[in-house]
Amino acid sequence: MIRSISTFLALTLSILVFGQEKNSQKWEKVISEMTKAKEGDTITYRSKQNLEWSDFKMTPPPNSNMKAYLELTFGVFVKKVNYWSGVISIDSYGGMRRDLSWVNSQQVSQKLLDYLQLKYEIAHYFAEKSEKEINSKKINAGNTDKINGIIEARLSERDKALNDFDIESDFGNNAEIIEKWKQKLHDGGI
Repeated sequence: MIRSISTFLALTLSILVFGQEKNSQKWEKVISEMTKAKEGDTITYRSKQNLEWSDFKMTPPPNSNMKAYLELTFGVFVKKVNYWSGVISIDSYGGMRRDLSWVNSQQVSQKLLDYLQLKYEIAHYFAEKSEKEINSKKINAGNTDKINGIIEARLSERDKALNDFDIESDFGNNAEIIEKWKQKLHDGGI
């Protein structure tokens, strides 16, 4: 009897493990912009909260009239998949692509860095928002369409918020608006 039960449990365990492996392959279809960069070319808010000018790795394109360019990114990573239910929990955070971001050395100022820093924080805010939503809905890891739908919605919100911020702050030239947005972000009202 014990031998029969042991055999049954071993077979059940191997089937469950196989099923979870199939779900992890599906996870690769989930959106994560950070996977597009080479290792070391991305800085995440989790690893570095405050930007420095040395983080802007690239040189500006010739004849550019822009002061700086910040390529923001969004990472979604599996934290764990519940063994029995398949429910996924994720970590998500914003970041920047160092390999695509640059600053015109003649335009370097604390005001410009503050503006870029706030954009970096806004990007992370929307990444966190997607994490909270996905984790609270207890979604099965195999349901990549639902997960991607949430991520795409937060990316759209992020892009709209960043566009509004650029326009309202006159691309970082209005310090009063930058402070207003900083307060909105810290109050969670974006």
